[in-house]
Order: sequence, then C-alpha cells, then structure tokens
Amino acid sequence: MGFESGRLKESTDWQRVRMNDDDILGQRRQQFLTLKYFLLNSKELHAAIEQHREGIRKIANSATPDADGQALILQERLKLVRLQYTAGEPVESLLPLYHESVEALAEWQQAYTHYLELLAAESGKSLHTKRSALQFKDLFEFEQAMDLVSLGVLLGDGLAVRRAAMLMESWRGTDMMFEAVVEPAVDDPRDIEEFFHEEPYGLLVDAIYTADTPQEASDFVKRYLDNWYKAFEGVPWHNGHLVFNDEYSNYEGYWAFDAAAVCVIHGIDDSSFRDHLVYPKDLADWARAHHVMQRIGPNGRDPSNVGLRREGIKPIDQAGGVEP
Repeated sequence: MGFESGRLKESTDWQRVRMNDDDILGQRRQQFLTLKYFLLNSKELHAAIEQHREGIRKIANSATPDADGQALILQERLKLVRLQYTAGEPVESLLPLYHESVEALAEWQQAYTHYLELLAAESGKSLHTKRSALQFKDLFEFEQAMDLVSLGVLLGDGLAVRRAAMLMESWRGTDMMFEAVVEPAVDDPRDIEEFFHEEPYGLLVDAIYTADTPQEASDFVKRYLDNWYKAFEGVPWHNGHLVFNDEYSNYEGYWAFDAAAVCVIHGIDDSSFRDHLVYPKDLADWARAHHVMQRIGPNGRDPSNVGLRREGIKPIDQAGGVEP
C-alpha cells in the first residue's frame, strides 16, 4: 500500500519505504512499520519525553511554567499509543500508555492554567484562567482531543474519559462530534448542534445523526475513512511514512480511533469497511468483546440510549465561532 494525492492505493513502493529491512513485524497492523523503526521510534519517543521533562525541571522555579513542553509530552505519549497498536501488540498493552497520555493532558492543563494566572497577574487584566489547553478550533489539537476520549471508550475506561472531558471543560458544549463520543461516559451530556471541522468530521456526524438506515450509517463511516487521510493534510504526522533516516521515522500509525468509537457506541455495522487501512478493527472488536458500553457509564448509568437524531446540524463558522 502507498499514498498518492492523499488517498490510499495499492503499490510496490513499500519495498523502498522499508529501506531493505527484511525483519518486518509479522503481527503489524499497518505495513509501513518495520521492526527497525518500531524499536528506533520507541526509543526516540521515550528519549524525547525525558528531554522535555528535563527542560521543564530546569525552569520549574522560574516565573513562567513550560506549558509548551507539557504539550509536546502529550503528543509523544499519544504517538506511543499509536506505535504500540500499529506494531500489533495486544490491545490490553495500550491501557498503561493511554493512562499516561491522560496524565500528560492533566500536567499540560496544570501548567497552562498556571501560565494564564501569571499572565493575568502581570497584566492586571481579568483573564479567563480556566481555559482548556487543547484548542478545539485547531484541527491537529482537536484530533488529539478526539483520540483521548475515543481511546478511553474503546478501552472501556469511563473514568479516564470523564477525566479527559473535565480537563477540556471550557470546550464542552461547543462541538457535537466531541460530545457524541463522551456522552455515554459523562453524567452531564451537552446538547449542541454545531461542530468545528466539516473536514473530515461532517461525514461522521452524519453517520450518527442524519443517517436514515443502518446501511446509510455504515456508508457515511466508510466515506469518512476514505476521506480521513487527505483531510489531515498539513498536520505534523501527515506523510510521516515518507520521512525517515537512520535514527527515526516520522510514522507511528494512521488510525481513525474516533470512527471505531462511533461504531461501538452507536452499534454501526463495520463489516463493509473493517479492513480499511485506517480503521482500528482490533480495537473495535476488543471493545465489543469486553462489553465496554456496559462499563463506561458513570454510577452504573446505562449509556445505551445516546445520540438521538438532531436536525439543523451545521459546522461552526471558524471566523465567528465560540471562544471558550
């Protein structure tokens, strides 16, 4: 498989991307990953996290907290989750990595809040110091937000989903795509008929709220998956499988975790697209086998009646959207 003009295609380019490395992971879930780069990337990502931590420690007593360093740690943590899944490791092995990702979000939020408080004190102005660190208007950051809550649903960790949602509280009730995924896990669902990113999320919103039949819902998800990679052109990980050297590859895996979460939450039949390159079918299967929908609701609440049909759905005007 290769990528051409933002779409997936069959090709023989993989031999070139492999860099003649014959020691391929037989269990890998995407064919762009070699054993060499699984090991190198894992080592590099852990080293990067420690480097960011060291930088944070060095300025721990300074007037300005390193919120940017904490943001990078979150990115590296999520990369490790993707890398582990792509390498074909058991789904259960993702849980500690996922928990570390949620913890990284919490540490970033703490540093970001401290930064805003210092800024408010220095400026003498009244600032909203409870703003969430992740910015939903930014596609790359919104994808991170969606990955955090989608993985929590798929791994059956409602507590982690609720924690992540709480850490993004200032954006709650502003994006129906995000709310659709957290709804079964939270005790305060928000009613909203707008969302920030028509590309690529409009089709996934349609699968949940506007499809008239189960087949139509499946068709919307299939179209979402077909458009997913191209829609993220310009984000840091795009075309990462083409960026590599002797020490590192900018590829950990391309996965639409949110699509699997939506299928599990809303009972959408994934048989027609389960072998799509970016669909994490093993996670979806694991979630169903472990009955996660019976486990993630707060206080034992049955989360099955979620995602009622809504009319008048529309993407938010980016120029005049909500500013939490």
